[in-house]
Amino acid sequence: MLLREEHRNPQPGFVAQALLDRMESHGLTTGAYNLPEWENNPEDLRRCLDSLFQSTPPSALIIDEPFLFNMAQQHLARKGILAPQHVSLVCADPDSTFDWFCPSIAHVRWDSRKLGRRIVSWANNVARGKDDRRQSLIKAEFVEGGTIGPAPGFGP
Repeated sequence: MLLREEHRNPQPGFVAQALLDRMESHGLTTGAYNLPEWENNPEDLRRCLDSLFQSTPPSALIIDEPFLFNMAQQHLARKGILAPQHVSLVCADPDSTFDWFCPSIAHVRWDSRKLGRRIVSWANNVARGKDDRRQSLIKAEFVEGGTIGPAPGFGP
């Protein structure tokens, strides 16, 4: 999973931790390979991607934001690594352009307006002196798209 530093440190965010926990519940050992460290700049993300594919290439990458997804997909393609032929790629956020790509981009779709309304409500409550620490969940949908292929050794 490729996340910017503020979503990894000092500890993984809720979604990243849930993914690591799920992997571990299936007997997989997790570590820096699953949530790699990289500085928040394009050069270091390219370095990180290159290092991931040096010895044991990942079968899938979940990338946090659309601009990071597009950068990673482009960088990998320049290296001859294509989705879904060589790696499955999923973006953790929606983007209105994803349906225009060929293949379409696998991603998680959710209503950002609900998040915006919750942020405004929280800010208003805090401004009035109300202690608002409620957790709000937003329903999400996985859009399979065309950037997901079979795991190595399981497909044609």
